Amino acid sequence: MTSKRKPTLSPEAIAVGRRIKGLREFLALLDENGQLAVWEEEVLPEPDIRNISVAAGRDAMHGPAVLLTNIKGYPGKQVVVGVHGSFTNLALLMGRPKGTSVKELFYEMINRWGSDEPLIERVPPARAPALANRVENGINLYALLPLYRINEYDGGFYIDKANVVSRDPSDPEDFGKQNVGIYRIQVHGPDMFSLDAVPSHDMGQHIRIAERENADLNIAVMIGNHPALAMFAGTPVDYDESEYAYASQMMGAPLQLTTSGNGLDILANSEMVIEATMVNRERILEGPFGEYPGTYGAVRRLNVFRVTSVSFRDDPIFESLYIGSKSWTEHDTLLGINVCTTVYNQLKQNFPEVIAVNALYQDGTTAVIAVKNRFAGFAKSVALRALGSPHGLLFLKNLIMVDADIDPFDLNQVIWSLSNRTRADDIIVLPNMPLSDADPSAEIGGKGHRLIIDATSYMPPDKISVNNNLVESPAGPVIDELERIINKLRNGNPVFRHSCESRNPVE
Repeated sequence: MTSKRKPTLSPEAIAVGRRIKGLREFLALLDENGQLAVWEEEVLPEPDIRNISVAAGRDAMHGPAVLLTNIKGYPGKQVVVGVHGSFTNLALLMGRPKGTSVKELFYEMINRWGSDEPLIERVPPARAPALANRVENGINLYALLPLYRINEYDGGFYIDKANVVSRDPSDPEDFGKQNVGIYRIQVHGPDMFSLDAVPSHDMGQHIRIAERENADLNIAVMIGNHPALAMFAGTPVDYDESEYAYASQMMGAPLQLTTSGNGLDILANSEMVIEATMVNRERILEGPFGEYPGTYGAVRRLNVFRVTSVSFRDDPIFESLYIGSKSWTEHDTLLGINVCTTVYNQLKQNFPEVIAVNALYQDGTTAVIAVKNRFAGFAKSVALRALGSPHGLLFLKNLIMVDADIDPFDLNQVIWSLSNRTRADDIIVLPNMPLSDADPSAEIGGKGHRLIIDATSYMPPDKISVNNNLVESPAGPVIDELERIINKLRNGNPVFRHSCESRNPVE
């Protein structure tokens, strides 16, 4: 693991990092900034929670989290959705103001992709809020959690935003190899569930090792977590890199960890922790499940886990997200910026010419990469390296390569580049490549194509068109400042109305 520089955080970001200990503190911050809606009217688990989740997620820039406090059939239980449902919520988590653009959040995350040293505070289990209440006998997940189907035709009740902790059975003392991941979990009985970890996932490797060596694999399923860890639990970091390290460095403040009853490092302030053990070589039919492409995944045989205990805070909050829409969902906001940053950093090691990566859409299935072209065909080489990255191996399917003068987060500019810089021989299709088995375009599950579109400008020895001289429209800080002034004038701000009367409104 390569040591990285220590990031520089603003005073506002440092203050937020010190304040947020878990989900509850973040909900309070969202509430203070008008980003939390509290729904007190009684709702049905289905379809009401699903419908409310979809409605809250329609505004990817400004949508609020929604806390439901009155769920029919579950007295005293609370559900929160949309915690990471908008870029405004992410901006507040990073100590940035409301209205921060996606591009600014990307570069903010790049700045925070710093030291690989975990910032940790240890909390004795007896003082950890997550372990305040414990059930070891007569476990019934159906009673302990307000479960519901995420989509109408799901094969059962799912837990879809938990952070699952597991250790490498062959090297259990290595903190870096202790994985924290997000996997869909289907409840099959009061104390039994299946978990979907594909072989390329870190936990998929833990499962393979445990079954090969007939070793125990204990896991801890954390529900309702520190919002930074939830982001990194779904981020494709290297096998021996700790999600706790990345999350704590992003916040610039320690995460509070304690020890679960089965010996794993868990967040001391999670809302609930389900401890379980894998049943080696036992499988159960799982699915279908409404997945991120907006289609139902197939029924498959997955590993079985038996619950050994359930611990929870007083009045725990069940955190969930909606996934499965043909448009934007919280799944995309939760993972998007981190996937962009991960792919960017992996590319930057070999190609310093990479400027930015937009892999926001459907887990990076379609991504736009901006690069300073060195010579003809250079962008295609960068694209091939992206396909060989850990995340690209299964998820980067359609790559659009653009020049450094194109903002990959501005789809108007991307379409302009596609329209004006793409030639027939700039399109490459690679068949029979590995692919996420959730991708509906795959003719065979887990196998499909890759598409590379080189929409960069022409360089020798390319043939140059006679109509290749670009119009250089005004851009830069002056235009950015004028845009801000115009927006404030539109809102009737008298200070800016006065400054606009001066000879130079930008000074």
